[in-house]
Amino acid sequence: MKQTTRLIIGLCVLLGVLAIMILILTWPLMFGKEIILDTRPVDPFDIFRGQYITIAYEIGSIPFVEGVKSGDNIYVWLEEDENHVWRYAGSSPAKPEDKAFIAGKVNYVSGSTMRVEYGIEQYFFERNAEFSTRNMQVAVKVDSNGNARITRLMQDGKPVVINYQNASLTS
Repeated sequence: MKQTTRLIIGLCVLLGVLAIMILILTWPLMFGKEIILDTRPVDPFDIFRGQYITIAYEIGSIPFVEGVKSGDNIYVWLEEDENHVWRYAGSSPAKPEDKAFIAGKVNYVSGSTMRVEYGIEQYFFERNAEFSTRNMQVAVKVDSNGNARITRLMQDGKPVVINYQNASLTS
């Protein structure tokens, strides 16, 4: 085989792997059902990762399920309330068949509650962005396997308005 042919095959394989990774990450955005979750945000800044918001969800702390331990996968059932916010309705280590749900991983168990992470606990944005985090909600899309991706931040049922300040050398 010529070196050119090997190079082309190698590049095609690399591009194929990259395409599969992108598809896996964007699948919930393309085909997921949108749900809105209540939050309790924190606004940190990391010099290496930039400006982001850490989001604690109302469904992040749920009642303990017998037999579940730290590191286990869990499926949290959700029900929509009259304000179109999705709230905790139950949980199980088994994937439900006929309920709206989000998949998470048990971070730790403490007494009668469990802390669950869903992979949507951080939202990155440009530096020098300012917005209020009071009454904030997050719209996410959840695919048929329970994988979630953030689609937008909301405040009082409307999209969050982000104001960008002028950047300086020290900002």
